[in-house]
Amino acid sequence: MSQEPAFDFFHLSTNNGIAVLTIDRPPVNALSRELYESLDRVIDHIESTDDIRVVVIACKPDARAWIGGGDLKEFLTFTAETRQARHVYVEGVTDRFHKMSRPTIAAITKPAPGGGMSFASVCDILVAADTAFFSMPEVDRGLTGGAGGYFNRLNLPVSFIREMILTGRKLSAAELHAVGFLNYVLPEDQVMPKALELAGLIASKSTATVRAIKESANLIDEIGWRKGRDAAHEVSASRLVDGPDYKEAISAFLERRKPVFNR
Repeated sequence: MSQEPAFDFFHLSTNNGIAVLTIDRPPVNALSRELYESLDRVIDHIESTDDIRVVVIACKPDARAWIGGGDLKEFLTFTAETRQARHVYVEGVTDRFHKMSRPTIAAITKPAPGGGMSFASVCDILVAADTAFFSMPEVDRGLTGGAGGYFNRLNLPVSFIREMILTGRKLSAAELHAVGFLNYVLPEDQVMPKALELAGLIASKSTATVRAIKESANLIDEIGWRKGRDAAHEVSASRLVDGPDYKEAISAFLERRKPVFNR
């Protein structure tokens, strides 16, 4: 396992194409402006590093939260103008993370309230501990929290989203698994092994194909399934068919052997 360059509030280590990104801003990993600036630099590094094929986002075992939402001490200093400026910057970094060419897996072993739940929603796959809870408590903080926009994108039931954002109540991992927000709910000590298992499966695939699929899936979010589907087929035709992994993947299947992809 290789240790990547150090970043404020994050530790990054890579092994066999899997990068584990560990958030480290005690005690609750609150989302400060400085943390977002550090995340921006992490994204730059990941996108420029060919050895990273999939990213697992975790917290330290002794953290009180996976991500504990926005830093409320910062919020007390805001004016209307500075609040809007923060929103523009934060959403820009969050969108960059969502659109990263590498798939992301959230290994949620601790609570994820507010911004933590919103951040989880832009990861590709979510694995959570059965003891973790989630919430959107902005109604109790004098904020909108995006009024549930992150979750409308995921096609969660509107009535469920409205209850969540209007009551601010805690939601169990089991509740969120039932509505399709979480892929897996497991005992805490099984979360990271499952996340790494999924990451290993993705890392074993053709890098070019995985990146093309993620890019296309993100585009469907933005332009709708019909136009997005056609755009995905165009990516297959223009970028994948003439690449080395396309014929290798099909030949390996027909020959009943393991493919050897170009990294």
